Amino acid sequence: MRRTSWLWPVLAPLRFDESGIGPKLMHESFINYRNHRYGVFAVALCLGAVVTSLIDSRREPQNGGTWLGYTLGSIAALLICYLALYGVRRRSFKSPAGSAAGWLSAHVYLGVAVLCIATLHCGFQFGWNVHTSAFVLMLLVSISGCWGVYVYARYPGLMIRQRGNSSRETLLEQLSTLDRRARLLVSALDERLQSYVEEAIRRTHLGGGVWAQLRGRDRSTILIPDALRGPPFARIVSNEGQHVLIQRLAQEHAGAHEASFAAKLQDLLEVASEKAVLVGKLQKDIQLQGLLQFWLYCHLPLCFGLLAALVIHVLAVFLYR
Repeated sequence: MRRTSWLWPVLAPLRFDESGIGPKLMHESFINYRNHRYGVFAVALCLGAVVTSLIDSRREPQNGGTWLGYTLGSIAALLICYLALYGVRRRSFKSPAGSAAGWLSAHVYLGVAVLCIATLHCGFQFGWNVHTSAFVLMLLVSISGCWGVYVYARYPGLMIRQRGNSSRETLLEQLSTLDRRARLLVSALDERLQSYVEEAIRRTHLGGGVWAQLRGRDRSTILIPDALRGPPFARIVSNEGQHVLIQRLAQEHAGAHEASFAAKLQDLLEVASEKAVLVGKLQKDIQLQGLLQFWLYCHLPLCFGLLAALVIHVLAVFLYR
């Protein structure tokens, strides 16, 4: 079996808190962490900003240059810096600065609240400038963060269910066991069938690059004789779902005359069918793992871009006002 290395790095399974609770259980607790403490705080912060903006707008049109604009902008900037610290906290498993669950809850709720505050800060005034670019980056970061919440709420459970409560390592061991059984069964048959089985094993393809992982398609192949040109010419064809191997074995089984030969072919068919199911599970597991991490490869660069744009925005305001 051909096991290609994961060309796109797959991060280690995340541990969201010190007790080792995985992402599925974590999702069940961070939303209502401490009776929605950070959710209530975020709502109160947004309502306070909205009410204050409505009252102040009667005196002068709201924009980033008013006292309220500077105040809301400062709050938004501080929130962005605080939210960026979550990445540091996630990697500090024994940090005294609060639990990871609390940080995640604050990260989610305050990440949504900063959108409201930043919008009120600028007074809905947008243009083709560095200030709007910072706002757009902040919007993209928030959207990608919301997508991350959905991904970690849904995909870990799907991964566990489709694996059948087994680890990926266990599935790979089962796959190796099936390959050994297939080699043992076909060793008593003719060289042509041995070649089919060996080629199917050797060209079983798992993983691959970024696009291959996200697609989750079985790219297994098999080398078969060229029907048009005949031996010794051969061609490589897709063996997705082990369908070519199963088809060849089924044809041989249908034409078998000896009972012992037919029995071995039947056993081979069962092994090939089990392998097809197992390869499908592994490909789906790799795809879900890839989708689980894909948002992070978008979210992190956007976060760094937002921090850079925020610095430029602040400098531009105070240097060129």
